[in-house]
Amino acid sequence: MILFLDFDGVLHPQYDGQAVPKDVAFCHLPRFEAVMRDFPQVDIVISSTWRTQFALEGLRAWFSPDIARRIIGVTPCLVATGLPVPPSREQEILQWMSMNQRTNEPWVAVDDMEWEFKAHRSKLVPCKSFLGFDDLAAQLLRQRLDVLE
Repeated sequence: MILFLDFDGVLHPQYDGQAVPKDVAFCHLPRFEAVMRDFPQVDIVISSTWRTQFALEGLRAWFSPDIARRIIGVTPCLVATGLPVPPSREQEILQWMSMNQRTNEPWVAVDDMEWEFKAHRSKLVPCKSFLGFDDLAAQLLRQRLDVLE
């Protein structure tokens, strides 16, 4: 089982066009990690745009060691080639699944960009950008992972 994880709007509120204040950055990480500890069989792949700024080890450094070990990669950054719309987060996830021969595995995404998921919206645990991974999102993620288990 695979979980695709966004950062901005999930692990902390989204600050459009601004850097996340240091005292707010990753404020929801403890809640996310608590859920993940109850589902040790779930691998984590980073789908956040932070993957374009930090190497995998740098991304893992934000997490507790037990959770960091479960982060197995990042989604590819797809380039729009003559398409009227840039590739979506959903397309990047599907590309990662294909590249890693894991297309038959169940997956879930935790993201605040609901509009980027069309065919697989049922696999999304949506977060509100201005809130992030709150108690409601944690409850929904638990429900989704319980069903997939």
